[in-house]
This record gives sequence, structure tokens and C-alpha cells, in this order.
Amino acid sequence: MKAACLSVLFFTGITLFGKASEQLKSIIGFYIYGTKPNPSLKNGEATIKLHFNSSNFADIPKGYETIIYFSVNDRIDTLVTDPAFSYFLSIPSGPTVFKFWAGPGYNEVISDTISIENQTENEAMVSFGSENQLIEVDKPVIYLKSPVTLDFSLRVEPAGEFSFTYPAYSGQWKGTLHPNGAIEMNNQTYPYLFWDSKQEFQLEKQANGYHVLKKEILPFLEEQLSHAGLTSSEKTDFITYWGPRLTQFESVFIQFYTQEECNRFAHIQCDPKPEAINRLYIGFSEWNERFTPFLKTKELPVFQRSGFSVLEWGGFEFKTNQL
Repeated sequence: MKAACLSVLFFTGITLFGKASEQLKSIIGFYIYGTKPNPSLKNGEATIKLHFNSSNFADIPKGYETIIYFSVNDRIDTLVTDPAFSYFLSIPSGPTVFKFWAGPGYNEVISDTISIENQTENEAMVSFGSENQLIEVDKPVIYLKSPVTLDFSLRVEPAGEFSFTYPAYSGQWKGTLHPNGAIEMNNQTYPYLFWDSKQEFQLEKQANGYHVLKKEILPFLEEQLSHAGLTSSEKTDFITYWGPRLTQFESVFIQFYTQEECNRFAHIQCDPKPEAINRLYIGFSEWNERFTPFLKTKELPVFQRSGFSVLEWGGFEFKTNQL
């Protein structure tokens, strides 16, 4: 299906009086560019052909349905566009407010009150921009594992600025790794390396998506993390941090980002080069029916943990808007 959404961006116009064909020239995101009479329509009726536009639509695979959520005077419904991203709609004439949302990843387009003339055919353009929101990439922690003691240096380059690191980060972390996983730096020992970062985020099409009820969250996490190959202590760290965040909702939408997908949040470089760098981020939001097209179960990859390896996990909460 199509893309995705985040923070609330309302596009509101200026009320202009007169005929519909003379209105909306300045309404951002929604523009009626053609109106003509059609006396064959019933009294009190009108039609509108909607043409939807977004730079993201070019990335939609051929044959996929493009679902648009909309309301006309608070009547909420969904529509599926034709291959040209158009849709024909019958509407009542009179004062009308249009709202459109193409799902996570797009802004919501809301018109001001528009006077739709009786017995007319109208054509309109609806232009969706993408939405970014500022998120806190929470508690990415980095575990290092090696069967032998070794000295290492590790660099993290987040997509945004660090908001916190521990131990203190000064261009790199440099220390000694012991076979029990302990990280020795500046005469102190740490179980892992920690960082936070504020970043801009836009939900995109992913290969997985889950709707998880509150009572199922902990078993779900345990199953997913066990499949990926996290140790008992790593799973405990993950679940005790994210479990309370997820269970504040009656149900949640969850997506996982793994391996190279995590480069959108940060790049990692380590010397000596590990045999494997394993990365897992969890993104979640309170469940919204509009996430339904994005539901797709897919097993997490099984992480390579032999030899010298790096494991990083982290996550974030994103918000969705309502029509």
C-alpha cells in the first residue's frame, strides 16, 4: 500500500465568497480549478472529481491500491483512487468542508468552508506533502561481545544531535572489551554504551507492521527478541524499558527497523571491524485503524553473535493525527 504519516500539519485556507470556481485559489493543498453546470443532477446535488498529488506517489508499486481517508462535512469514509490517482464523488451542494489524509507519512489537508454550487460538476486538486515530526530516539544501547579481551574504538554518527550519552562521548568511545561483555573505559566498567538523540522522522513503507493488544505485548516482544537471538539479559533490558511505554495503550502499532534500515537514525563504525553489527529499533504508536494497510508479519533476522560482534537496540514513539 502506500506510505505513512506523523505529526499534525493542518492546511487551512481563507474563506472567499462567490462561486466555487472563483474560490480556493489560495487554499493550500486543496484547489477547485473547474466548475460547470449540470442541470441533469438532482436539486441539492453536485459532483467533484478529485485528483490527488504527492511526490511520494511515484514510489507506489504498480497495482497497489492507494487508499485515501476523507470526510465531507464530518461524514468520514475511505476511497480507493484509480491508477491516475483520481476519484469521482457525489456530494451535497452548499457549504462544505473537505478533509483528506493519505495515511502515515502524509500531512492532513483540510479546506475552509466552501460554497459548492447546486447542480454543478467540479474538479479539484488535493496535494499531499509529507510530514516530519521531531522524535526522541530513546535509549539506543550498544553491547559488545568478544571471546577474547580486545581494545576497541567505536564511533556513532546520529542523524540528529546527541541529547545524552553515557559514558561521555567525545568523538568516539575507546576502551577495552572483556569476554564477559564488560566494557572498561577510564578505569570504570560499563555493561553497554548509551546514547539519545532528537531527530526528524517520517514513517515510511516498511516490510513489517503489527497490531498488538496490550495483553499480548510482553509475549510478542519475548518471541520476537528470542527469534533474533538476544540473550536473556539483553531481552530483559529491552522489555523492562519498552514494555511500560507500550502497555500504556490498549493496543499499539509496531514496526521494527533492522540492520541497514537503522542507518537512517545513526551510522556506527568500530575498530577492529566486528564480524557482525546487529541493529534493532522499535517504532510504535497508539493503534489507529488507518494503520491497517501497513500490517504485515515478518520474522526478524537471526543475528550473528559469534566472534567479535556488536548489538545495538533502541526505539521511539511517533504520533498520528485524526480526521
